Amino acid sequence: MKKEEGRKTRSDKKKHIAPYIPDEQRVWIHRIARHCEQPEGEIGLRLIQAALEDENCIVFFSNYFRRDYRFSDNILYCGHDDAISIYDYLIHSEQRDRYKVKPKQSLYNQLCEFQIALGIPFLAHAAYALLQYALHDIHTVQKVCPNISKHDFQAPHRPFITSPAAPATSNLKLAPIKETAVKNQLVPTGNSSVWSILN
Repeated sequence: MKKEEGRKTRSDKKKHIAPYIPDEQRVWIHRIARHCEQPEGEIGLRLIQAALEDENCIVFFSNYFRRDYRFSDNILYCGHDDAISIYDYLIHSEQRDRYKVKPKQSLYNQLCEFQIALGIPFLAHAAYALLQYALHDIHTVQKVCPNISKHDFQAPHRPFITSPAAPATSNLKLAPIKETAVKNQLVPTGNSSVWSILN
């Protein structure tokens, strides 16, 4: 009998990665996507790829490499045992959400090599590190979306104005009013008219 051949993986097959990113950075990606009129997932992939192809980015992360990382045929960044932990760089925010991207096999393989160099167990953390770098580097963002400025996507949110019917709560605590002081001011004197109390 003929042995069944193992299933071959398509070179262009996409794989799922879902890093947890802060809500603020998710808003930045949304604004870049709206500015470029492209899907959010596509913007994330292009930012990751642009970061991986930028030598300045790899130089930055070389301080975190625990294993060797080959940037090109002629450039190899050596890992070192006393490298800084990448978790010291990543932002740990309570408000985080999964951001799903689907890289092709070639980009997925690059990400895996980057993950190995960082010496971390999760591919999503490597993807998040690249996203964070890209979103804070305007030159990387402009490779994905030309003519965009930091203000276009990092501008603060508009302040939320509450309606008169539902005033905003405040942490300010008012000091209790002393009843004795109020009573003393209202005690009528010799002249018991209203004007004498107000005066």
